[in-house]
Amino acid sequence: MGNPIAVSKDLSKAAYDHLWMHFTRMSSYENAPVPTIVRGEGTYIYDDKGKRYLDGLAGLFVVQAGHGRTELAETAFKQAQELAFFPIWSYAHPKAIELAERLAGHAPGDLNKVFFTT
Repeated sequence: MGNPIAVSKDLSKAAYDHLWMHFTRMSSYENAPVPTIVRGEGTYIYDDKGKRYLDGLAGLFVVQAGHGRTELAETAFKQAQELAFFPIWSYAHPKAIELAERLAGHAPGDLNKVFFTT
């Protein structure tokens, strides 16, 4: 079925050559390494040289609870085995119903409907 595609060991060069990063002037990296983040722990991320950074944007607003949270990964894994994702546009699913009910229980007065967004 053809030759396997080789993967470069020089991630910075491969990033410059093949990865079009969002909102990035790639010419900035013509003579400088592309910063490469390799892991996260709590509110910090680490580059391939071991330098630690505060992830102030929470991975662009998607890891507000922090990186490397084992309990969240285990919960996501368990849920993905059942139903990885389904939009609630015309259908409901049990987890959305359960969370909406819990949140509505905390709302004051007759505020008893929940609209999920990102």
